Amino acid sequence: MSKKVLVAAALCLSLSACETMNIAGMVGAASTLASAASISDSDVTALGLRAQQQLDAENKVAPANNAYAKRLNKITRNLQSYEGRQLNYQVYLTDEVNAFALPNGGVRVYSGLMDRMTDDELLYVIGHEIGHVMMGHSKQQTRANMMSSAALQALSSSGTTVGALSSGAIGQLGHQLVNAQYSQAHEYEADAYGLKILKQQGKSKDAAASALRKLAAIGGNNSSMFSSHPNPSARADRIDKMD
Repeated sequence: MSKKVLVAAALCLSLSACETMNIAGMVGAASTLASAASISDSDVTALGLRAQQQLDAENKVAPANNAYAKRLNKITRNLQSYEGRQLNYQVYLTDEVNAFALPNGGVRVYSGLMDRMTDDELLYVIGHEIGHVMMGHSKQQTRANMMSSAALQALSSSGTTVGALSSGAIGQLGHQLVNAQYSQAHEYEADAYGLKILKQQGKSKDAAASALRKLAAIGGNNSSMFSSHPNPSARADRIDKMD
């Protein structure tokens, strides 16, 4: 029996309604898992770039002479590249409270978040998002998202390139990455990374805890950043206990 059929059979055993399922469909699901696992790092980076381009086109990006853009440039002036990784930053002009990073190094900060944070608090949030990129979390998330996308699994097929994917497939991936749900372990790792960046910039760790408590107070589940970065209050308490 092939590995794909074995995976399909294993999936089948875990579902009470398995007898109604089509084995061919299960094999297809196993193929998607294999495709997601086999996609190269360079393809994931290229996917991130295409998702960034599409998200930038869909959102109102602050021009370079805008006050928000100038403020973000000031905060990140020492973070245009970090540990060998090129990073790029933009502000989305919206009341929504959020920030995210893509696997190609694109970091996007919403003006609604900037309105509520001090510069040091924003530096921590940005450092946290950079941590997701530098530690490979965003690449892992991209691969996980591919498991549910029939279009994206084509990347593992002969002759298929990132550039050949439809804008719809890229758009789906982009929105999944904006609202990525990271594990608690990944959140703790990114928190530590944000703290490292704060310290390297000569800032107090208090900015990290205060940023997280602000996120907790802003709106709970009404905040997209809260829903994709769970338990900010508990994480703030954890940071208070760290050196």
